[in-house]
Amino acid sequence: MRVFPAVCLLFVAALTIAHAAPQSAKSKTTSAPEVFNARATVGSAAGRGDAYITIRVDKYSTDKDLDAMEKALANGSGAFVSALRAAPVVGHFEVGDKKFNIRWARMKPTSKGRVISFVTDAPVYFVGAGLPGAKSKEGFDVAVVQLTMDSSGLGEGKMAAAAKVKPGGDTGVEIEAYDAEPVTLRSVMRIIAS
Repeated sequence: MRVFPAVCLLFVAALTIAHAAPQSAKSKTTSAPEVFNARATVGSAAGRGDAYITIRVDKYSTDKDLDAMEKALANGSGAFVSALRAAPVVGHFEVGDKKFNIRWARMKPTSKGRVISFVTDAPVYFVGAGLPGAKSKEGFDVAVVQLTMDSSGLGEGKMAAAAKVKPGGDTGVEIEAYDAEPVTLRSVMRIIAS
C-alpha cells in the first residue's frame, strides 16, 4: 500500500520539474510581449518626486516602420512626428491612470543584456512647465525612453518626458528634452507573465 504514495510523489515531482523547465527558459526570453515596471524620479529646481510607471510592449517595431520614421527625421522634427503617428501602436506607457501610445520600440542586444528604446506619440509630462519663466511647450510632441537591461531582466533607464527629436549630432539624431535633466528610471524590472 505504500507504493502508491511513493509513485504519486515521484509523478508529482516529475510533473513539477517538467513544468518548471519552460518557466525558467521563458524567464530568459527577451521578445514581446513583455512588461517593465520602474520608479521614475522627476526633478527640477522646485523639487523632486517619484512616480511608478509601467511599459507594456505588445511587439517591437518592424524594420520597415523604423526605416520610415528614420527617413522622415531627415526632414525635421515635424516630419518625424507625422511618421511616428502614422506607425502602428506597439505598446503603452502607463503612469497613474494615464496611458500613452508607444509607436517606436527597438531592442538592441549588448554584451551584458540589451538596450531598449521607446517613443510615445505624445509628451508624458512637462517638468517645470508651471514655473514662472518656463519655456514654451511648442514642438515637444513626444516622450523618449531608454532602458538598459541586464540578462536577468533588471536594469535602469532615462526618459525625456517631453522631447523634440531632430536630425543632427554624432548619431544623426538629437533629442532635446523639455526638462533640464532627464527623468531617471530606477529599479526597472521585466515582469514575467505566468
